[in-house]
Amino acid sequence: MDRDLFEAMHSSADKFKKIAEENKEPTLLDQFFANKYVKAGLKTMLFMIAAVFCVLLVLYLLMGGMVFLMLDAIVKQFSSEEKRVQEELAIHLKNKYQEEFRIEKVEYNGTLDEYRAEVHSVAKPDYTIRVDISEKNKQFMFRDDYVHAFWNAELKETFYPKLQELLPEEKYRIKKVSDSHSLYGEFPDENAIIFGAKYISFQEAIDRQLVYLDVRYERMEEGTAAGDELKNVHQVVELAKSFHMNRMWIEIRSKKDRRELSCRINDANSIASMADLEKVCE
Repeated sequence: MDRDLFEAMHSSADKFKKIAEENKEPTLLDQFFANKYVKAGLKTMLFMIAAVFCVLLVLYLLMGGMVFLMLDAIVKQFSSEEKRVQEELAIHLKNKYQEEFRIEKVEYNGTLDEYRAEVHSVAKPDYTIRVDISEKNKQFMFRDDYVHAFWNAELKETFYPKLQELLPEEKYRIKKVSDSHSLYGEFPDENAIIFGAKYISFQEAIDRQLVYLDVRYERMEEGTAAGDELKNVHQVVELAKSFHMNRMWIEIRSKKDRRELSCRINDANSIASMADLEKVCE
């Protein structure tokens, strides 16, 4: 009896719920989506979104392929140009110095629109040669600093022993003896000649007054008077003049009290006395 009553009540509740749902007022949103025109518009919009997505996907795939091809072409162009640079550089160095070289790397500098290479001589592998490569009228122009290996070797063999006699080890420590030019140094006009396509020997550099002697040394003794230091520098100048070197930068430091004397001389022939030397030293 109770079960029959429960089922009758449950059935009545379902009927009332169904009647309530049938009599329920539809909301504006229900009416909007129930509209056949809206349904048709939604279908059209979804179709257009799908079509646009497909078009964008196709364009992405096509553009991606084009970008890949463009990048591949650029890489191949640079690789081809780099290979050409290496081949012409090897020929240039061999013709200039009559020896074999190993090209370590070639890099393109976009800012200066030129290549820079690092090279080693097979015969002298310890020396690193830097080369600037620019192009004009489809011809490469080279500047390398290998000339310094020869010039500084000459200075070491000829000038250095005499300087060592003048500056004995118990009193002085020689820190540097070289030519002061460099591939990217402060003498652009001279650098273009010195590091250009033609090899300039040390003797030719002396004859043309291209060498700029750079001597740095340190005094080991204490309490040396400024006049004595100038006298010492004057002796170095006279030694350089005996080798027909006219331009020089001489720097002397005291190890004990850190005093420094620096002399830049552009015409050694003008230094005839200590008074002349005082004008170019500070």
